[in-house]
Amino acid sequence: MNARRTQLWRALVGACGLLAVLNLLAGVSGGLARLGLPLPGAALAMHGAVMVCAFFGTVIALERAVALRRLPGLVAPLAAGIGGLLAWGLQSPYAAQGAWLLAGCALVALYVHAGRSRAWSLHLTVELLGALCWLAGTVVWLAGDLGAAVTGWVAFLVLTIAAERRELMQMVRLPALARRLFVVAVSMALLAVALACAPAAGLPAAVPLWSACALLALWLLRWDVAPRHWRAGGWRGHTAQCLTLGYLWLFAGAVLGLYGTVVPGALVATGLHAVLLGFVFAMVFGHAPIILPALLRLRPSYSRWVRLPLWLLAASLLLRIVATAYSRADWLALSGAGHALAIFAFALLMVRAVAASGHNDGKEGMPGAV
Repeated sequence: MNARRTQLWRALVGACGLLAVLNLLAGVSGGLARLGLPLPGAALAMHGAVMVCAFFGTVIALERAVALRRLPGLVAPLAAGIGGLLAWGLQSPYAAQGAWLLAGCALVALYVHAGRSRAWSLHLTVELLGALCWLAGTVVWLAGDLGAAVTGWVAFLVLTIAAERRELMQMVRLPALARRLFVVAVSMALLAVALACAPAAGLPAAVPLWSACALLALWLLRWDVAPRHWRAGGWRGHTAQCLTLGYLWLFAGAVLGLYGTVVPGALVATGLHAVLLGFVFAMVFGHAPIILPALLRLRPSYSRWVRLPLWLLAASLLLRIVATAYSRADWLALSGAGHALAIFAFALLMVRAVAASGHNDGKEGMPGAV
């Protein structure tokens, strides 16, 4: 890139980061308001959409755009982030849906470009399929089916994360059983999205979705390298603990979701939050020290306190499950406050870690990947 394009690139990447932060604040405040905490004006109705499409959509698309280093690639994270502003800022759900539809299409185009310009691989194909799940979920949401949209969004996040872990393991020689089970799990998630988007088929999507989550959780616990580094020090141990605990939450959420297919009740929503909070945010906590050097060319300085939010998040999720089982609204509100405290405590600790390290060239001493 020339100097002018580099300046524009940095400005737009910074704008995407700001949009992600604003949407995270809006999404968390909406979630707290839904749990009964007094937060007037919070985005109640679109809390889930803001978290998945506006926050995670921006972060995932930005990571892919930065990897490709192409200005047009920033359309995806910018559209995702702007969609959040339209949702909670202007209270315009249809405009937000249109922006997220554009973001989904742009993310699919990014993966197709990556495959054609570099090389197709299993992990890249699964990431592309995950982006298509996000796009499919947004399309059915436009048609008025929010339940089917949630299935697509869950598949988007789970498949994207699973594919990224598979990419980091591509140099590991896996047994044939592991390779086949991974493909089976991905196929089950895609089947769930297909069933959700075609309700005329009359077949439930919940069973294949939660079964895919359970199988992927067990697969990651068995074959991913992260659990083997649980006792490591520094960022390596931090990432290993975040990922391992996240895999356990993915399995717990799948079990609660499957239980809800037999005994319908509030625990189904708890299973959903075990995946979207326990699993997905554990991945965010674990990969942040690896992603920050790539995005900002800043190397965070390790502190043992940075692991505290992970366990605070786990404790608040356990409280949420107990509160739901015993119908305790006061405990539920307390658990929501714990979720928010864990997320913002981690953000503040990462800001402190970056400030403590100072600016460097982004290469020397970067946290090792797990």
